[in-house]
Amino acid sequence: MVSGLVNGGDYFYNNLSFTVTRYNGIMATDSTQCVKKSRGRPKVFDRDAALDKAMKLFWQHGYEATSLADLVEATGAKAPTLYAEFTNKEGLFRAVLDRYIDRFAAKHEAQLFCEEKSVESALADYFAAIANCFTSKDTPAGCFMINNCTTLSPDSGDIANTLKSRHAMQERTLQQFLCQRQARGEIPTHCDVTHLAEFLNCIIQGMSISAREGASLEKTDADCPNDFAFMAGTAEIGRKKSPSA
Repeated sequence: MVSGLVNGGDYFYNNLSFTVTRYNGIMATDSTQCVKKSRGRPKVFDRDAALDKAMKLFWQHGYEATSLADLVEATGAKAPTLYAEFTNKEGLFRAVLDRYIDRFAAKHEAQLFCEEKSVESALADYFAAIANCFTSKDTPAGCFMINNCTTLSPDSGDIANTLKSRHAMQERTLQQFLCQRQARGEIPTHCDVTHLAEFLNCIIQGMSISAREGASLEKTDADCPNDFAFMAGTAEIGRKKSPSA
């Protein structure tokens, strides 16, 4: 690129700046100065973006079937970068699990703890949000935690225990919601809310499996419980028939 040429002047060519003077039509260089290109900024590791990409792999294929090479390719990060950030594949999976809970489970639970809603309305919205998540085209089908639980071998005992612990939080959240509503007089005192929470959690597991098998949102949504009195009665019958009851 040439600039400012009138019988001698400053030239700019490929970041090379020099001054020239004409002598009988011949250009002579008086001084030359190289201007180095500034180096671009180093690529910054986007932790959340990497977790979201890794989440899709673990969600679709499971913990054991997802290799480090798969994770490197999906995240676009080099293996040393992933090791520096997460230590190993297990550490990355645990971080992904926390990310899943923050992005999805927390939103579902927010549907429950809305004081203005009735018990029936809160549960209906909660299960509708779960059905939407399990059948969304933006993520693999089913529940991230359930999908991974069902594909683990005995060799992944630590991961299995972590998943079991996180999954139990879902049941405890349901139990907490039911206890609060029972204390407010919205659920009969004779209803065993612990058993009802277990019953509702089993329904969620069934919804995940159904979605994983290809069920549509309409089918999965139809599987959601919509009669609270029936649910409470069914859970109570199950409790009475249980050997431990």
